[in-house]
Amino acid sequence: MAAVAGAPAEFVRAEPPSFERGRMLYENHCRVCHTEKVHARTPRLALNRQELREIVMKWVEQENLPWRREEVEDVVHFLNLTRYHY
Repeated sequence: MAAVAGAPAEFVRAEPPSFERGRMLYENHCRVCHTEKVHARTPRLALNRQELREIVMKWVEQENLPWRREEVEDVVHFLNLTRYHY
């Protein structure tokens, strides 16, 4: 997923991330393999929100999911609010 030219590393979008869309995407595409154990492991793989985003993007590419950048941000937002709190 390429960055938008001139955009900062932190993706800029017209609307805030959608918690509900992030939850739905996560439950439909990720939850089968990513149980609570994955999010509770120590040490955490992601130490901040940017690292969490990179991990989500890696899996989107690995699973060949047709997600747009906004959908990645929605899942990152959902995971951050429900599991990680960065």
